[in-house]
Amino acid sequence: MEKIVIEERQSKTIKLMSIGLLLLILSVIIWIIGMRERKTLLWITGLLSMIISGIGFLIYLGRALQRKPLLTITFDGIIDSSDRSSIGYIPFQDIEKFCIINNMGQRVIGVIPKDEPLFLDKLSPIKQKIAKCNIDNQHPPLTIHVEKAKDMSLEDIFTLLNKRLNDYSSLYD
Repeated sequence: MEKIVIEERQSKTIKLMSIGLLLLILSVIIWIIGMRERKTLLWITGLLSMIISGIGFLIYLGRALQRKPLLTITFDGIIDSSDRSSIGYIPFQDIEKFCIINNMGQRVIGVIPKDEPLFLDKLSPIKQKIAKCNIDNQHPPLTIHVEKAKDMSLEDIFTLLNKRLNDYSSLYD
C-alpha cells in the first residue's frame, strides 16, 4: 500500500498574497508620486511601505508555492500536520478508533488511543496539556483538523482513516 497525502487548500494564502501584491503596487504609486512632486515625506512613506508590503508579498508567495501536507496516511500510521498542536506521527498500533466530533462548532476527526495514559506519556508536555484539555471537555485526546483539506471532505478522510486502520488491524492484531 502506498501512502496517501492530503494537501492543504491554498485559498487563504492566495488571497493574502493578492492583498500583498495590491499593497505593493499602491506603495510604488505613492513612491513615484512623491519622487515626481519632490515631496520627501511622500516618497519615504512609499519606500517604507514598498519594503514592508514587498516582504509580505514574498512571504505569502513562498507559502502559495509550497505544498504543505495536511495529513499523510501511511501503511503503519498517520502523520498529522494539520495545525500547530498536531502530534505528528501516530502509529496505528496505538489507535483504537477514529470518530467525528464537534469541537467548538467545528467538525474534526477524533483519535482515540488504545491505552490513553501510556499514549499521553509519549507526548511532549505542551501536547499533553492540550490532550488533557480535550479529555476534560469530553472529547478524544487527539483531534485532526481537516477543514482546509484540498479536494476531500471530512467524511472522505474519515473513511480512508478507518479503512487503513482496519487493514492494519486485520494484519497485525
